[in-house]
Amino acid sequence: MNLSPQLYLLDGSSYIYRAYYGIRDLATSGGLPTNAVFGFTKMLLGLLQENRPDYLAVVFDRPREETFRREIYPEYKANRDAVPEDLASQIPYIRRILEALNIPALEAPGFEADDVIATLSRRYAAEGMEVTVVTGDKDLMQIVGDGIGLLDTMKDKRSGPRDVLERFGVPPERVPDVLGLAGDTSDNIPGVPGIGEKTAAELVNRFGSLERVLEWKNLVSGKKRRENLQSHEDQARLSKTLATVRYDVPLEVSLAALRRRTPNLPEVISLLRELEFGALEIAFTPPAPGVVEIYSDGSGRASGPGGYGVVLRYGEHEKELSGFEAASTSQRMELLAAIRGLEALTNPSTVRLFSDSQYLVRGMSEWIHGWIRDGRLETPDTLANQDLWQQLLALSGEHEITWNWVRGHAGHPFNERCDKLAKRAADEGMRETEERLRKADRPGSTAKEEKLIPSPVAPREDSEFDADEDGQLRLC
Repeated sequence: MNLSPQLYLLDGSSYIYRAYYGIRDLATSGGLPTNAVFGFTKMLLGLLQENRPDYLAVVFDRPREETFRREIYPEYKANRDAVPEDLASQIPYIRRILEALNIPALEAPGFEADDVIATLSRRYAAEGMEVTVVTGDKDLMQIVGDGIGLLDTMKDKRSGPRDVLERFGVPPERVPDVLGLAGDTSDNIPGVPGIGEKTAAELVNRFGSLERVLEWKNLVSGKKRRENLQSHEDQARLSKTLATVRYDVPLEVSLAALRRRTPNLPEVISLLRELEFGALEIAFTPPAPGVVEIYSDGSGRASGPGGYGVVLRYGEHEKELSGFEAASTSQRMELLAAIRGLEALTNPSTVRLFSDSQYLVRGMSEWIHGWIRDGRLETPDTLANQDLWQQLLALSGEHEITWNWVRGHAGHPFNERCDKLAKRAADEGMRETEERLRKADRPGSTAKEEKLIPSPVAPREDSEFDADEDGQLRLC
């Protein structure tokens, strides 16, 4: 377990454009475009829920005309279109969302977001922080190193030094050398004609750096390539400068200013209502006083593997549960998810349980009375999943429960979150099971035969659920 404080720096421009192009044709009843605001807020909410950083900031670009790179090379990013009008109108709302959530928005005159991110990453990694840069921008791979990693939330992929080596063929600190030689069409960085990333990586690995390549260009194979290195030497050096992030941005921001703070909920709710984001409003609205909300979902094929995901909410506290079964029907996983959520309650409680499974919700609110009356709940082999229904009935007798159905995969934040937990648990469980099988099947293995049978993975608790002030409810 990593006990270092966690600092997340989010590349705001990258997030905004991903949201804008990922969701289209969304607007308020009054015609205000909201697709970028909705996507940005939803992705940010997911990031906060899944990673729970101790410190967080969103970093924005200044207009490219105001950066030092544009001063030394006027064509820098000149190939990019202007910000679409329907996106420009949403950016003030994104900033209002961040303000209501008490999340700092940072930028620095004369510099790009990458420079601010690089400066803060190096500064706080040196102080023992574990820094995660949330971006899909390959340029930031050059800052990866001790205490600094990247997270691409769209691909659910974290990148460390080995990933940089696989992507560019060089270690992180040599990425600017590769880009200096190969150029970068997305930023309109020219590089050296006739040299692509693969060749650039080979040259940098052979000679050590862009400067050394230029120094020993007569040893480079290919007459045309040598001629291009000779005639475009200054352009190569300029390109490396353009591609290299700065670590010396004069930004005065304290670590304390980046600490996660409680959102201004009245302001958040008011803004979400103004934007007509009913689904997101649910995510920020705490349960009624004294009520525990349980969201549950199961994921699996007809005969397994299966996973379950559960989110419990009480006041401002939350807890996540997830687990795996190698052989289980999808219906059993839906029931098991609800069971695991209820088992987490150690005191009688008033519960609102939500699921997208009508099988579960109707079973517990309608059908179970008939099963009891007809004796099917107790008579062996007369009811599918009889053992789980019996467990649910016993657990429901300990609490005051209302069973609520929510439409699955319809943008409900907690249903989607549970679904993701369930699928991730199933994937991880199968990987662990397959690894056990491989180890047991190796020549000379002393594993007993019964160990070849896949066994369920213990539930994983991803976050602590504190007791309320009077200690009456302790979900742990």
